[in-house]
Amino acid sequence: MVRTPTRNTPALQARLDAACRDTLGLTPRPNQWQAAQAMVEGQLAELATGEGKTLALALAAGLLALRGQTVHLLTANDYLATRDAQQWQPWYARLGLRVAAVTAETPARERAAAYRADVVYVSARELVFDSLRDQVAGRSAWSASARDARLSEHARALTQTPPDDDLATVPTFDAALIDEADSILLDEAVMPLVLARLGASGERLAQLGTALGLAARLQAGRDFELQPLARDALLTPAGAQRLETLCADAARLWRHRLHREELVRLALVATHLLQPQRDYLVRHPQLCLLDPVTGRIAAGRVWSNGLHELVCLKEGCPPPPPTETAARTTYSAFLRRYRHLGGTSATLHGHRHELQRLYGLSMRRIAPHTPSRCVRGPNRWFSDEAARDRAVVERALALAAQGRPVLVGTDGVPQSLRLAEAFAASVPATQHPPIQCLDARQDALEAACIAQAGQPGQITIATRMAGRGVDIRLHPDAVRAGGLHVLNCQDNPARRLDEQLFGRSARQGDPGSAEHWRVGPARSLYAVAALGAWRDVAWRLRQRAREARSADERHRLHLADTLARQHLDRLAPADRDPMD
Repeated sequence: MVRTPTRNTPALQARLDAACRDTLGLTPRPNQWQAAQAMVEGQLAELATGEGKTLALALAAGLLALRGQTVHLLTANDYLATRDAQQWQPWYARLGLRVAAVTAETPARERAAAYRADVVYVSARELVFDSLRDQVAGRSAWSASARDARLSEHARALTQTPPDDDLATVPTFDAALIDEADSILLDEAVMPLVLARLGASGERLAQLGTALGLAARLQAGRDFELQPLARDALLTPAGAQRLETLCADAARLWRHRLHREELVRLALVATHLLQPQRDYLVRHPQLCLLDPVTGRIAAGRVWSNGLHELVCLKEGCPPPPPTETAARTTYSAFLRRYRHLGGTSATLHGHRHELQRLYGLSMRRIAPHTPSRCVRGPNRWFSDEAARDRAVVERALALAAQGRPVLVGTDGVPQSLRLAEAFAASVPATQHPPIQCLDARQDALEAACIAQAGQPGQITIATRMAGRGVDIRLHPDAVRAGGLHVLNCQDNPARRLDEQLFGRSARQGDPGSAEHWRVGPARSLYAVAALGAWRDVAWRLRQRAREARSADERHRLHLADTLARQHLDRLAPADRDPMD
Protein backbone atom coordinates (compact mmCIF):
# COMPACT_ATOMS: atom_id res chain seq x y z
CA MET A 1 0.00 0.00 0.00
CA VAL A 2 1.51 3.31 -1.07
CA ARG A 3 0.52 6.14 1.22
CA THR A 4 0.85 9.85 0.53
CA PRO A 5 2.90 11.58 3.22
CA THR A 6 0.64 13.46 5.63
CA ARG A 7 1.48 16.65 7.46
CA ASN A 8 0.49 17.21 11.08
CA THR A 9 -2.33 19.75 10.87
CA PRO A 10 -5.14 20.72 13.27
CA ALA A 11 -7.53 18.78 11.02
CA LEU A 12 -5.36 15.67 11.28
CA GLN A 13 -5.08 16.05 15.04
CA ALA A 14 -8.87 16.36 15.29
CA ARG A 15 -9.19 13.20 13.19
CA LEU A 16 -6.92 11.24 15.52
CA ASP A 17 -8.73 12.63 18.58
CA ALA A 18 -12.06 11.52 17.16
CA ALA A 19 -10.69 8.06 16.36
CA CYS A 20 -9.49 7.70 19.97
CA ARG A 21 -12.87 8.69 21.37
CA ASP A 22 -14.84 6.46 19.00
CA THR A 23 -12.73 3.31 19.26
CA LEU A 24 -11.26 3.44 22.79
CA GLY A 25 -13.26 6.04 24.69
CA LEU A 26 -10.10 8.11 25.29
CA THR A 27 -9.44 11.78 24.62
CA PRO A 28 -5.73 12.68 24.26
CA ARG A 29 -4.67 15.43 26.64
CA PRO A 30 -2.58 18.42 25.52
CA ASN A 31 0.55 17.12 27.25
CA GLN A 32 0.20 13.76 25.44
CA TRP A 33 0.00 15.59 22.12
CA GLN A 34 3.08 17.61 23.08
CA ALA A 35 4.99 14.39 23.82
CA ALA A 36 3.82 12.83 20.54
CA GLN A 37 4.88 15.90 18.57
CA ALA A 38 8.32 15.83 20.20
CA MET A 39 8.79 12.20 19.13
CA VAL A 40 7.58 12.96 15.60
CA GLU A 41 10.25 15.66 15.45
CA GLY A 42 12.96 13.15 16.45
CA GLN A 43 13.23 14.07 20.11
CA LEU A 44 12.89 12.33 23.45
CA ALA A 45 9.89 13.34 25.56
CA GLU A 46 10.04 13.20 29.34
CA LEU A 47 6.50 12.50 30.48
CA ALA A 48 5.85 11.80 34.16
CA THR A 49 4.70 8.35 35.25
CA GLY A 50 0.97 7.89 34.97
CA GLU A 51 0.61 10.60 32.31
CA GLY A 52 -0.24 8.17 29.50
CA LYS A 53 2.99 7.43 27.63
CA THR A 54 1.31 4.52 25.81
CA LEU A 55 -1.22 6.88 24.24
CA ALA A 56 1.48 9.43 23.37
CA LEU A 57 3.51 6.71 21.64
CA ALA A 58 0.47 5.56 19.67
CA LEU A 59 -0.24 9.13 18.53
CA ALA A 60 3.37 9.55 17.37
CA ALA A 61 3.33 6.17 15.62
CA GLY A 62 0.07 7.02 13.86
CA LEU A 63 1.41 10.36 12.63
CA LEU A 64 4.64 8.82 11.31
CA ALA A 65 2.82 5.90 9.68
CA LEU A 66 0.42 8.28 7.94
CA ARG A 67 3.51 9.98 6.51
CA GLY A 68 4.41 6.71 4.83
CA GLN A 69 7.01 5.41 7.30
CA THR A 70 7.09 1.95 8.82
CA VAL A 71 7.21 2.42 12.59
CA HIS A 72 8.85 -0.01 15.03
CA LEU A 73 7.49 0.69 18.50
CA LEU A 74 9.96 -0.86 20.95
CA THR A 75 8.50 -2.09 24.23
CA ALA A 76 10.13 -3.45 27.39
CA ASN A 77 8.88 -7.02 26.96
CA ASP A 78 6.66 -9.35 24.92
CA TYR A 79 3.69 -8.95 27.25
CA LEU A 80 3.54 -5.20 26.65
CA ALA A 81 4.03 -5.62 22.88
CA THR A 82 1.06 -7.99 22.65
CA ARG A 83 -1.12 -5.98 25.03
CA ASP A 84 -0.56 -2.64 23.32
CA ALA A 85 -0.98 -3.97 19.78
CA GLN A 86 -4.27 -5.60 20.71
CA GLN A 87 -5.51 -2.56 22.62
CA TRP A 88 -4.75 -0.09 19.83
CA GLN A 89 -5.68 -2.23 16.84
CA PRO A 90 -9.19 -0.67 16.43
CA TRP A 91 -7.68 2.82 16.53
CA TYR A 92 -5.07 2.07 13.89
CA ALA A 93 -7.70 0.34 11.74
CA ARG A 94 -9.87 3.49 11.88
CA LEU A 95 -6.89 5.41 10.46
CA GLY A 96 -6.40 2.85 7.69
CA LEU A 97 -3.21 1.47 9.23
CA ARG A 98 -2.24 -2.13 9.91
CA VAL A 99 -0.67 -2.98 13.28
CA ALA A 100 1.10 -6.18 14.33
CA ALA A 101 3.02 -7.56 17.31
CA VAL A 102 6.19 -9.67 17.21
CA THR A 103 7.11 -11.74 20.28
CA ALA A 104 9.31 -14.71 21.06
CA GLU A 105 6.27 -16.93 20.40
CA THR A 106 5.64 -15.57 16.88
CA PRO A 107 6.31 -18.37 14.35
CA ALA A 108 9.13 -17.70 11.91
CA ARG A 109 6.81 -17.85 8.90
CA GLU A 110 4.64 -15.07 10.36
CA ARG A 111 7.43 -12.69 11.38
CA ALA A 112 8.17 -11.28 7.94
CA ALA A 113 4.48 -10.50 7.38
CA ALA A 114 4.23 -8.86 10.81
CA TYR A 115 7.23 -6.61 10.11
CA ARG A 116 5.51 -5.39 6.96
CA ALA A 117 2.67 -3.83 8.95
CA ASP A 118 2.54 -0.05 9.21
CA VAL A 119 3.16 -0.12 12.99
CA VAL A 120 4.97 -3.03 14.66
CA TYR A 121 4.99 -3.48 18.44
CA VAL A 122 8.05 -5.53 19.34
CA SER A 123 10.51 -5.84 22.20
CA ALA A 124 13.91 -4.36 21.43
CA ARG A 125 15.57 -7.72 21.92
CA GLU A 126 13.36 -9.56 19.41
CA LEU A 127 13.91 -6.85 16.80
CA VAL A 128 17.69 -6.89 17.17
CA PHE A 129 17.97 -10.66 16.84
CA ASP A 130 15.63 -10.79 13.84
CA SER A 131 17.89 -8.22 12.19
CA LEU A 132 21.02 -10.19 13.11
CA ARG A 133 19.51 -13.33 11.55
CA ASP A 134 18.92 -11.38 8.37
CA GLN A 135 22.51 -10.19 8.47
CA VAL A 136 23.91 -13.70 8.89
CA ALA A 137 21.69 -14.99 6.07
CA GLY A 138 22.94 -12.23 3.76
CA ARG A 139 19.54 -10.62 3.35
CA SER A 140 19.84 -7.56 5.58
CA ALA A 141 17.84 -4.55 4.38
CA TRP A 142 19.87 -2.08 6.42
CA SER A 143 20.92 0.87 4.24
CA ALA A 144 20.79 3.84 6.59
CA SER A 145 23.59 5.65 4.79
CA ALA A 146 25.35 5.70 1.46
CA ARG A 147 28.23 3.72 2.96
CA ASP A 148 25.88 1.04 4.26
CA ALA A 149 24.15 0.83 0.90
CA ARG A 150 27.52 0.32 -0.82
CA LEU A 151 28.54 -2.36 1.69
CA SER A 152 25.19 -4.11 1.30
CA GLU A 153 25.50 -4.09 -2.49
CA HIS A 154 29.06 -5.35 -2.29
CA ALA A 155 28.04 -8.18 0.11
CA ARG A 156 25.20 -9.22 -2.18
CA ALA A 157 27.58 -9.34 -5.12
CA LEU A 158 30.00 -11.54 -3.19
CA THR A 159 27.26 -13.90 -1.96
CA GLN A 160 25.25 -13.74 -5.20
CA THR A 161 22.16 -12.68 -3.19
CA PRO A 162 19.34 -11.07 -5.21
CA PRO A 163 18.91 -7.36 -4.37
CA ASP A 164 15.38 -7.90 -3.10
CA ASP A 165 14.45 -6.50 0.30
CA ASP A 166 11.41 -8.76 0.34
CA LEU A 167 13.79 -11.54 1.37
CA ALA A 168 14.55 -9.78 4.66
CA THR A 169 12.52 -10.51 7.77
CA VAL A 170 12.97 -6.87 8.83
CA PRO A 171 12.59 -5.02 5.53
CA THR A 172 12.96 -1.38 6.62
CA PHE A 173 14.55 0.80 9.27
CA ASP A 174 12.43 3.91 8.82
CA ALA A 175 11.38 4.97 12.32
CA ALA A 176 11.75 3.62 15.85
CA LEU A 177 9.88 4.89 18.90
CA ILE A 178 11.18 3.62 22.24
CA ASP A 179 9.00 3.14 25.29
CA GLU A 180 11.02 3.61 28.51
CA ALA A 181 13.78 5.03 26.34
CA ASP A 182 16.39 5.45 29.08
CA SER A 183 16.31 1.71 29.80
CA ILE A 184 17.33 0.84 26.24
CA LEU A 185 19.51 3.86 25.47
CA LEU A 186 21.38 3.85 28.80
CA ASP A 187 20.83 0.86 31.11
CA GLU A 188 21.17 -1.80 28.41
CA ALA A 189 23.23 0.16 25.90
CA VAL A 190 26.49 -1.68 26.56
CA MET A 191 25.02 -5.16 26.84
CA PRO A 192 26.41 -7.23 23.94
CA LEU A 193 23.71 -8.95 21.88
CA VAL A 194 25.25 -12.07 20.39
CA LEU A 195 23.62 -14.32 17.81
CA ALA A 196 25.11 -17.79 18.19
CA ARG A 197 25.05 -20.86 15.97
CA LEU A 198 25.94 -24.45 16.66
CA GLY A 199 29.66 -25.05 16.71
CA ALA A 200 31.99 -28.00 16.98
CA SER A 201 31.76 -29.73 20.35
CA GLY A 202 35.25 -31.18 20.64
CA GLU A 203 36.52 -31.52 24.20
CA ARG A 204 35.30 -28.12 25.38
CA LEU A 205 32.85 -29.47 27.97
CA ALA A 206 35.47 -31.74 29.53
CA GLN A 207 37.87 -28.78 29.77
CA LEU A 208 35.24 -26.68 31.53
CA GLY A 209 34.61 -29.47 34.03
CA THR A 210 38.34 -29.65 34.75
CA ALA A 211 38.41 -25.87 35.24
CA LEU A 212 35.64 -26.10 37.85
CA GLY A 213 37.60 -28.77 39.71
CA LEU A 214 40.74 -26.64 39.71
CA ALA A 215 38.83 -23.57 40.88
CA ALA A 216 37.45 -25.52 43.84
CA ARG A 217 41.01 -26.19 45.02
CA LEU A 218 41.94 -22.51 45.16
CA GLN A 219 41.49 -20.41 48.30
CA ALA A 220 39.95 -16.94 48.27
CA GLY A 221 42.25 -14.19 49.47
CA ARG A 222 45.34 -16.29 49.04
CA ASP A 223 45.03 -17.66 45.50
CA PHE A 224 42.51 -15.26 43.96
CA GLU A 225 40.64 -12.02 44.56
CA LEU A 226 37.05 -11.37 43.55
CA GLN A 227 35.89 -8.15 41.87
CA PRO A 228 32.09 -8.15 42.29
CA LEU A 229 31.44 -4.84 40.52
CA ALA A 230 33.41 -5.90 37.43
CA ARG A 231 32.12 -9.48 37.85
CA ASP A 232 35.64 -10.81 37.48
CA ALA A 233 38.25 -12.79 39.41
CA LEU A 234 42.00 -12.20 39.46
CA LEU A 235 44.62 -14.81 40.26
CA THR A 236 47.32 -13.72 42.69
CA PRO A 237 50.95 -14.66 42.02
CA ALA A 238 50.56 -17.40 44.63
CA GLY A 239 47.42 -18.63 42.92
CA ALA A 240 49.06 -18.69 39.50
CA GLN A 241 51.96 -20.68 40.98
CA ARG A 242 49.59 -23.15 42.69
CA LEU A 243 47.63 -23.57 39.47
CA GLU A 244 50.83 -24.32 37.58
CA THR A 245 51.70 -26.96 40.19
CA LEU A 246 48.24 -28.55 39.96
CA CYS A 247 48.53 -28.78 36.17
CA ALA A 248 52.10 -30.06 36.07
CA ASP A 249 51.03 -33.59 35.16
CA ALA A 250 47.91 -32.62 33.17
CA ALA A 251 47.41 -32.72 29.43
CA ARG A 252 49.60 -30.49 27.30
CA LEU A 253 46.83 -27.91 26.82
CA TRP A 254 46.66 -27.29 30.59
CA ARG A 255 50.38 -26.57 30.73
CA HIS A 256 49.72 -23.48 28.59
CA ARG A 257 49.55 -20.63 31.11
CA LEU A 258 47.09 -18.32 29.34
CA HIS A 259 44.69 -21.16 28.54
CA ARG A 260 44.48 -22.57 32.06
CA GLU A 261 44.30 -19.18 33.79
CA GLU A 262 41.52 -17.92 31.53
CA LEU A 263 39.36 -21.03 32.03
CA VAL A 264 39.96 -21.11 35.79
CA ARG A 265 39.15 -17.39 36.05
CA LEU A 266 35.79 -18.04 34.35
CA ALA A 267 35.22 -20.99 36.69
CA LEU A 268 35.86 -18.75 39.71
CA VAL A 269 33.31 -16.23 38.40
CA ALA A 270 30.75 -18.99 37.86
CA THR A 271 31.40 -20.46 41.32
CA HIS A 272 31.62 -17.36 43.49
CA LEU A 273 30.04 -14.39 41.72
CA LEU A 274 27.03 -15.75 39.82
CA GLN A 275 24.34 -16.67 42.33
CA PRO A 276 21.00 -18.48 41.87
CA GLN A 277 17.84 -16.36 42.20
CA ARG A 278 19.92 -13.20 41.78
CA ASP A 279 21.63 -13.79 38.42
CA TYR A 280 19.71 -16.84 37.21
CA LEU A 281 16.95 -19.29 38.04
CA VAL A 282 17.23 -23.06 37.85
CA ARG A 283 14.16 -24.45 36.13
CA HIS A 284 15.18 -28.02 35.44
CA PRO A 285 16.37 -28.95 32.98
CA GLN A 286 17.10 -25.34 32.02
CA LEU A 287 19.13 -22.47 33.40
CA CYS A 288 17.26 -19.17 32.91
CA LEU A 289 19.18 -15.89 33.12
CA LEU A 290 17.70 -12.88 34.93
CA ASP A 291 17.90 -9.45 33.35
CA PRO A 292 20.00 -7.28 35.73
CA VAL A 293 17.96 -4.18 34.90
CA THR A 294 14.37 -5.43 35.06
CA GLY A 295 14.70 -8.61 37.15
CA ARG A 296 12.69 -10.50 34.53
CA ILE A 297 13.70 -13.80 32.96
CA ALA A 298 15.78 -13.08 29.85
CA ALA A 299 14.39 -15.77 27.57
CA GLY A 300 16.97 -17.13 25.12
CA ARG A 301 19.88 -15.21 26.65
CA VAL A 302 23.08 -17.08 27.54
CA TRP A 303 26.49 -16.08 28.83
CA SER A 304 29.32 -16.37 26.35
CA ASN A 305 32.87 -17.74 26.31
CA GLY A 306 31.92 -20.89 28.23
CA LEU A 307 30.55 -19.10 31.30
CA HIS A 308 27.02 -20.39 30.71
CA GLU A 309 28.22 -23.99 30.45
CA LEU A 310 30.24 -23.58 33.66
CA VAL A 311 27.18 -22.41 35.61
CA CYS A 312 25.14 -25.29 34.14
CA LEU A 313 27.77 -27.76 35.34
CA LYS A 314 27.80 -26.10 38.77
CA GLU A 315 24.00 -26.41 39.10
CA GLY A 316 23.74 -29.90 37.56
CA CYS A 317 21.81 -28.70 34.50
CA PRO A 318 22.51 -30.13 31.05
CA PRO A 319 24.64 -27.57 29.17
CA PRO A 320 23.23 -26.19 25.94
CA PRO A 321 24.75 -27.37 22.67
CA PRO A 322 28.14 -25.74 22.01
CA THR A 323 27.87 -22.54 20.00
CA GLU A 324 30.01 -19.99 18.27
CA THR A 325 29.35 -16.33 17.57
CA ALA A 326 27.65 -15.66 14.24
CA ALA A 327 26.94 -11.94 14.68
CA ARG A 328 26.87 -9.41 17.46
CA THR A 329 25.87 -5.82 18.16
CA THR A 330 24.65 -3.57 20.96
CA TYR A 331 21.48 -1.50 21.29
CA SER A 332 23.47 1.71 20.95
CA ALA A 333 24.96 0.58 17.63
CA PHE A 334 21.77 -1.00 16.32
CA LEU A 335 19.52 2.01 16.93
CA ARG A 336 21.77 4.26 14.86
CA ARG A 337 20.49 2.41 11.80
CA TYR A 338 17.17 4.22 11.94
CA ARG A 339 16.51 7.32 9.88
CA HIS A 340 14.11 8.55 12.56
CA LEU A 341 14.45 7.89 16.29
CA GLY A 342 12.33 9.08 19.21
CA GLY A 343 11.05 7.87 22.52
CA THR A 344 9.69 8.68 25.92
CA SER A 345 10.31 7.97 29.59
CA ALA A 346 9.68 9.58 32.94
CA THR A 347 13.37 9.83 33.89
CA LEU A 348 15.39 11.44 31.10
CA HIS A 349 16.29 14.91 32.31
CA GLY A 350 19.30 13.95 34.43
CA HIS A 351 20.98 12.25 31.44
CA ARG A 352 19.92 14.67 28.71
CA HIS A 353 23.50 15.73 27.91
CA GLU A 354 24.71 12.14 27.58
CA LEU A 355 21.76 11.24 25.34
CA GLN A 356 22.54 14.24 23.14
CA ARG A 357 26.21 13.26 22.93
CA LEU A 358 25.68 9.55 22.24
CA TYR A 359 22.61 9.59 20.01
CA GLY A 360 22.17 13.20 18.92
CA LEU A 361 18.74 13.22 20.60
CA SER A 362 17.49 16.32 22.36
CA MET A 363 15.03 16.02 25.24
CA ARG A 364 11.79 17.92 25.79
CA ARG A 365 10.28 18.00 29.26
CA ILE A 366 6.47 17.78 29.26
CA ALA A 367 4.55 19.18 32.23
CA PRO A 368 1.99 16.85 33.89
CA HIS A 369 -1.68 17.64 33.40
CA THR A 370 -2.25 17.59 37.18
CA PRO A 371 0.24 18.25 40.00
CA SER A 372 1.58 15.16 41.76
CA ARG A 373 -0.01 14.33 45.11
CA CYS A 374 2.80 12.00 46.20
CA VAL A 375 3.92 12.56 49.80
CA ARG A 376 7.60 11.67 50.24
CA GLY A 377 8.54 10.50 53.70
CA PRO A 378 12.02 10.92 55.21
CA ASN A 379 14.73 8.38 54.47
CA ARG A 380 15.43 5.85 57.20
CA TRP A 381 18.66 4.01 57.91
CA PHE A 382 19.21 0.54 59.39
CA SER A 383 22.34 -1.24 60.52
CA ASP A 384 21.47 -4.55 58.82
CA GLU A 385 18.85 -6.11 56.56
CA ALA A 386 17.23 -8.12 59.36
CA ALA A 387 16.42 -4.93 61.28
CA ARG A 388 15.04 -3.32 58.16
CA ASP A 389 12.90 -6.38 57.34
CA ARG A 390 11.31 -6.27 60.79
CA ALA A 391 10.54 -2.57 60.37
CA VAL A 392 9.15 -3.15 56.86
CA VAL A 393 6.78 -5.83 58.14
CA GLU A 394 5.54 -3.58 60.93
CA ARG A 395 5.08 -0.57 58.63
CA ALA A 396 3.37 -2.50 55.84
CA LEU A 397 0.95 -4.25 58.17
CA ALA A 398 -0.01 -0.94 59.79
CA LEU A 399 -0.72 0.65 56.41
CA ALA A 400 -2.64 -2.39 55.18
CA ALA A 401 -4.81 -2.22 58.30
CA GLN A 402 -5.80 1.29 57.19
CA GLY A 403 -6.99 -0.10 53.86
CA ARG A 404 -3.99 1.15 51.85
CA PRO A 405 -2.19 -1.02 49.27
CA VAL A 406 1.58 -1.29 49.81
CA LEU A 407 4.32 -1.97 47.24
CA VAL A 408 7.69 -3.02 48.71
CA GLY A 409 10.59 -2.81 46.25
CA THR A 410 13.46 -5.28 46.73
CA ASP A 411 16.72 -5.87 44.88
CA GLY A 412 16.08 -9.44 43.79
CA VAL A 413 14.49 -12.81 44.40
CA PRO A 414 16.48 -13.69 47.57
CA GLN A 415 15.43 -10.45 49.25
CA SER A 416 11.78 -10.88 48.26
CA LEU A 417 11.80 -14.45 49.62
CA ARG A 418 13.38 -13.35 52.88
CA LEU A 419 10.86 -10.56 53.31
CA ALA A 420 7.94 -12.89 52.54
CA GLU A 421 9.22 -15.25 55.24
CA ALA A 422 9.42 -12.31 57.67
CA PHE A 423 5.76 -11.53 57.00
CA ALA A 424 4.79 -15.18 57.48
CA ALA A 425 6.65 -15.36 60.80
CA SER A 426 5.19 -12.14 62.20
CA VAL A 427 1.44 -12.78 61.93
CA PRO A 428 -0.62 -15.98 62.20
CA ALA A 429 -1.78 -17.17 58.80
CA THR A 430 -5.43 -16.63 59.72
CA GLN A 431 -4.78 -12.92 60.37
CA HIS A 432 -2.65 -12.26 57.29
CA PRO A 433 -3.61 -9.43 54.96
CA PRO A 434 -3.31 -10.30 51.25
CA ILE A 435 0.40 -10.69 50.43
CA GLN A 436 1.89 -11.52 47.02
CA CYS A 437 5.38 -11.67 45.52
CA LEU A 438 6.17 -10.34 42.06
CA ASP A 439 9.54 -11.52 40.80
CA ALA A 440 11.05 -13.62 38.03
CA ARG A 441 9.52 -16.81 39.46
CA GLN A 442 6.03 -15.40 38.83
CA ASP A 443 6.71 -13.88 35.40
CA ALA A 444 3.73 -15.69 33.87
CA LEU A 445 1.44 -14.22 36.55
CA GLU A 446 2.73 -10.66 36.27
CA ALA A 447 -0.47 -9.20 34.83
CA ALA A 448 -2.61 -10.85 37.55
CA CYS A 449 -0.28 -9.61 40.32
CA ILE A 450 -0.38 -6.05 39.02
CA ALA A 451 -4.17 -6.18 38.75
CA GLN A 452 -4.38 -7.06 42.46
CA ALA A 453 -1.69 -4.64 43.67
CA GLY A 454 -4.12 -1.72 43.94
CA GLN A 455 -6.71 -3.47 46.11
CA PRO A 456 -7.31 -2.20 49.68
CA GLY A 457 -4.89 -3.77 52.17
CA GLN A 458 -2.91 -5.62 49.48
CA ILE A 459 0.83 -5.98 50.16
CA THR A 460 2.99 -6.65 47.09
CA ILE A 461 6.67 -7.53 47.42
CA ALA A 462 8.33 -6.86 44.08
CA THR A 463 11.73 -6.83 42.43
CA ARG A 464 12.58 -4.28 39.73
CA MET A 465 9.90 -5.90 37.56
CA ALA A 466 7.49 -3.40 39.13
CA GLY A 467 9.47 -0.36 38.03
CA ARG A 468 8.75 -0.39 34.29
CA GLY A 469 5.65 -0.49 32.12
CA VAL A 470 3.37 -0.99 35.10
CA ASP A 471 0.11 0.84 35.81
CA ILE A 472 -1.29 -0.15 39.21
CA ARG A 473 -4.96 0.85 39.13
CA LEU A 474 -6.36 1.68 42.55
CA HIS A 475 -9.67 0.46 43.93
CA PRO A 476 -11.89 3.43 44.95
CA ASP A 477 -11.66 2.35 48.59
CA ALA A 478 -7.86 2.38 48.32
CA VAL A 479 -7.98 5.93 46.91
CA ARG A 480 -10.12 7.08 49.84
CA ALA A 481 -7.70 5.44 52.30
CA GLY A 482 -4.77 7.46 50.94
CA GLY A 483 -3.60 5.57 47.84
CA LEU A 484 -0.63 3.32 47.17
CA HIS A 485 2.37 3.49 49.50
CA VAL A 486 5.74 2.60 47.97
CA LEU A 487 8.46 1.38 50.31
CA ASN A 488 11.77 1.36 48.44
CA CYS A 489 14.28 -1.11 49.90
CA GLN A 490 16.42 -1.26 46.76
CA ASP A 491 20.08 -0.32 46.39
CA ASN A 492 19.82 0.99 42.84
CA PRO A 493 22.90 1.98 40.83
CA ALA A 494 21.11 5.04 39.43
CA ARG A 495 18.68 7.55 40.90
CA ARG A 496 16.44 7.08 37.86
CA LEU A 497 15.59 3.56 39.05
CA ASP A 498 14.53 4.91 42.45
CA GLU A 499 12.28 7.48 40.78
CA GLN A 500 10.72 4.82 38.55
CA LEU A 501 9.71 2.80 41.58
CA PHE A 502 8.36 5.87 43.37
CA GLY A 503 6.43 6.63 40.18
CA ARG A 504 4.15 3.63 40.77
CA SER A 505 2.42 5.76 43.42
CA ALA A 506 0.22 8.86 43.01
CA ARG A 507 -0.41 8.39 39.30
CA GLN A 508 -2.85 10.53 37.32
CA GLY A 509 -3.75 12.73 40.26
CA ASP A 510 -4.34 9.90 42.75
CA PRO A 511 -3.06 10.28 46.31
CA GLY A 512 -0.04 8.26 47.41
CA SER A 513 3.16 8.24 49.41
CA ALA A 514 6.70 6.85 49.25
CA GLU A 515 9.66 6.16 51.51
CA HIS A 516 13.23 4.96 50.99
CA TRP A 517 14.68 2.67 53.65
CA ARG A 518 18.39 2.00 53.39
CA VAL A 519 20.94 -0.32 54.96
CA GLY A 520 24.47 0.86 55.73
CA PRO A 521 27.35 -1.00 57.40
CA ALA A 522 27.24 -0.49 61.16
CA ARG A 523 30.71 1.08 61.25
CA SER A 524 29.74 3.63 58.58
CA LEU A 525 26.51 4.45 60.38
CA TYR A 526 28.28 5.08 63.67
CA ALA A 527 30.89 7.21 61.91
CA VAL A 528 28.32 9.55 60.36
CA ALA A 529 25.56 9.31 62.99
CA ALA A 530 26.30 12.83 64.19
CA LEU A 531 26.03 14.18 60.65
CA GLY A 532 22.33 13.38 60.34
CA ALA A 533 21.17 14.18 56.80
CA TRP A 534 24.73 13.91 55.50
CA ARG A 535 24.18 10.16 55.36
CA ASP A 536 21.78 10.78 52.47
CA VAL A 537 24.36 12.98 50.79
CA ALA A 538 26.98 10.23 51.12
CA TRP A 539 24.53 7.72 49.61
CA ARG A 540 23.83 10.03 46.68
CA LEU A 541 27.55 10.61 46.06
CA ARG A 542 28.09 6.86 46.00
CA GLN A 543 25.22 6.51 43.55
CA ARG A 544 26.63 9.27 41.36
CA ALA A 545 29.98 7.49 41.25
CA ARG A 546 28.26 4.36 39.98
CA GLU A 547 26.35 6.40 37.40
CA ALA A 548 29.62 7.99 36.27
CA ARG A 549 31.26 4.57 35.80
CA SER A 550 28.33 3.44 33.68
CA ALA A 551 28.45 6.64 31.62
CA ASP A 552 32.20 6.17 31.03
CA GLU A 553 31.59 2.62 29.83
CA ARG A 554 28.90 3.82 27.41
CA HIS A 555 31.23 6.56 26.15
CA ARG A 556 34.05 4.07 25.52
CA LEU A 557 31.66 1.83 23.61
CA HIS A 558 30.47 4.79 21.54
CA LEU A 559 34.06 5.70 20.65
CA ALA A 560 34.81 2.09 19.69
CA ASP A 561 31.73 1.96 17.46
CA THR A 562 32.69 5.26 15.84
CA LEU A 563 36.23 4.08 15.13
CA ALA A 564 34.93 0.80 13.70
CA ARG A 565 32.52 2.64 11.39
CA GLN A 566 35.27 5.00 10.26
CA HIS A 567 37.45 1.99 9.48
CA LEU A 568 34.61 0.44 7.45
CA ASP A 569 34.22 3.74 5.60
CA ARG A 570 37.80 3.43 4.41
CA LEU A 571 37.28 -0.20 3.37
CA ALA A 572 33.88 0.25 1.71
CA PRO A 573 33.78 0.11 -2.10
CA ALA A 574 33.68 3.62 -3.51
CA ASP A 575 30.74 4.86 -5.53
CA ARG A 576 31.34 4.22 -9.24
CA ASP A 577 31.25 7.20 -11.56
CA PRO A 578 28.32 6.60 -13.95
CA MET A 579 30.47 7.94 -16.83
CA ASP A 580 33.05 5.15 -16.39
